[in-house]
Amino acid sequence: MKRRDFIYGLSCFLLGAGLYKTYSLYKYNNGYNHNNIQEEDIECVFREFTCATSFHCNLNCRNCDCYAPLAKKRYTLYKDFAKDMEKIKKLAPDRNMNISFLGGEPTINPELTKLLKKARSLWPDSSLMILSNGVILDKFKDDFWKDIKETNTDFHVTKYPINIDNKKYEEIALRNGVNIFYDIVKSNKLYDLNTHKVIDNNYHQDGFDWSKNILDLKGEQDYKKLFDTCPHRSIVTYARGNIYYCYVHAHIQAFCDYFKVKIPITKRDYIKIANVKDIKEIDEFLTTPKPLCRFCKQCHNTCYGGDPLEWGFSEYKISEWT
Repeated sequence: MKRRDFIYGLSCFLLGAGLYKTYSLYKYNNGYNHNNIQEEDIECVFREFTCATSFHCNLNCRNCDCYAPLAKKRYTLYKDFAKDMEKIKKLAPDRNMNISFLGGEPTINPELTKLLKKARSLWPDSSLMILSNGVILDKFKDDFWKDIKETNTDFHVTKYPINIDNKKYEEIALRNGVNIFYDIVKSNKLYDLNTHKVIDNNYHQDGFDWSKNILDLKGEQDYKKLFDTCPHRSIVTYARGNIYYCYVHAHIQAFCDYFKVKIPITKRDYIKIANVKDIKEIDEFLTTPKPLCRFCKQCHNTCYGGDPLEWGFSEYKISEWT
């Protein structure tokens, strides 16, 4: 599995893992005609997605694109995942599904390895990936690492500027036959994991720039016009039994609930797997703009000429996301 260059914050992580491609079959000037799409193009639409393995997190990054610091404790349950994945397999028996297990933080889901085993049993030749912050990797027993190895799951750790022993965790993984790949956050400060305070102002860690997604609380964006250029559009997300166009849509309710903001999420903004009768329903859903996109400026602060942000812990302020 080849990794790609990082772009646009969390989108960097996912695209960088090599599991996601950007496809757009929608032309906003000409409308949408599903009958004109060739079958080989349709097969490229829904073949890869992220699983919102947990909605909360044990790190709580400032500007988190999945709003994990604001989310209530919730996991994707194995029984729900298994039912939905079996439905997808039945709908598209000849398609491989590349799946990335994210969060929040995926390793805090107690059923994580069961999810991996189910995905691997349905799609033996697919790419599976875990994207973790690496905070609790020393807590897992050998069985955990054995399951990672046996399901042939790629394990990516985002190296944040926090005082944890990444080398120690890497040695644990290697001892169990698992390679860890790193996505490194650029920073000039080192933070203490427990106190959230800066413990080294002369720290230097090269990597990608930390940035933030910018919400438009007035909903004034031209979502049809911007559809083809959205940096999130490749990050199709499975959450709560639904398929969402991107991870922002899948997690934005946490932002709304925490800050008491009213952003309407309509039935046009997601598709419920249990109600799908033909895989092309999902293909069509993913190739048409969503009303919810009106509330997202899509781009991160760096795209507007702003300076890259210094990574840090969330202070739970609405300005982190607007």
